[in-house]
Amino acid sequence: MTGTTSSHEVLTIKNLTVDFGGVRAVNDVSLSLHEGEMVALIGPNGVGKTTLLRILAGLEEPSEGSVQRARGLTVGYLPQEAE
Repeated sequence: MTGTTSSHEVLTIKNLTVDFGGVRAVNDVSLSLHEGEMVALIGPNGVGKTTLLRILAGLEEPSEGSVQRARGLTVGYLPQEAE
């Protein structure tokens, strides 16, 4: 992670796991983002990047784990292709 770090936590992911039909797309992800921090998701197709972003935006639910957003936080998500 890069950017200016402050003590105000805006997003917390704890032990996030996502399964699709017996296939684990996201496995036990945990992280905290603080105000001013930036993050990039990089990886090959099919490893769960879009699924993780959709969960952070509240569009999908994880199989396990939790996502906590700071009060008033808006998470934006722009799909790669129009639905």
